[in-house]
Amino acid sequence: MFTNCLGEVRHARAPSNAFAWLATLLLLAGLVAGCATTQTVSHVSKLTTTNEKPRILLMTPDVKYYLLTAGGLTEPHADWTAAAQRNFVAAVQGYATERGSNLIVMDSSQPLGELESQYARLHGAVGNTVLANYFSGPKLPTKGETFDWSLGPGVSTLGERYGADYALFSFYRDFQASGGRMAFAVVAAMAGVGISTGGQGGFASLVDLKTGEIVWFNLLQAGTGDLRSPEGAHAVMAEIFKDLPRGDGLAP
Repeated sequence: MFTNCLGEVRHARAPSNAFAWLATLLLLAGLVAGCATTQTVSHVSKLTTTNEKPRILLMTPDVKYYLLTAGGLTEPHADWTAAAQRNFVAAVQGYATERGSNLIVMDSSQPLGELESQYARLHGAVGNTVLANYFSGPKLPTKGETFDWSLGPGVSTLGERYGADYALFSFYRDFQASGGRMAFAVVAAMAGVGISTGGQGGFASLVDLKTGEIVWFNLLQAGTGDLRSPEGAHAVMAEIFKDLPRGDGLAP
């Protein structure tokens, strides 16, 4: 249970599939409506390293697009997803160039290896648990208000493989309403019934590859941009990595 900006009490549970994630996304949108575009938790103000500069491994973004049908079902949309992934990766590569050579960008043209895939899936699972049990409640009894989440010490293998101090993960979902869904929503609105016409949002995490601890987490709400266009992808990238700590203690 949680209370949003309007004082309304609502419930949320951990998302386990696309439809459940859309439901959680819409709840979170209500939670922060009129409050903020992003919500950030950070345990560090400055990144540390034994090298000249902290090295951050940019994991391949976990991006998916869905079509929301007239009946309210969510269908994966391969073409939209492919375009979104291309644009977001291009935006991230531009971000890496602007930020400096301390970012290691994975080759998005190659399929993920088993280790990389394993931790991408784990990050998605942990991140969605954070959404349901930290940002929207109820809080887990063992954690309460403390932000204490980890991918486990085994993630240090990624650090050894890529020579990185930290890994930056990103997760993004977009649900676009079909024409039939939009028409249904108009008819429903005339009858005084509110019908979802989709939503978008995601999160990014910075993981310490020595300990597995999530030292920075940013929740991105809807309405930032559409990854299917280069301009929209750049807008989303700028927000989802907003206030990411730097080696000099300054945000980009």
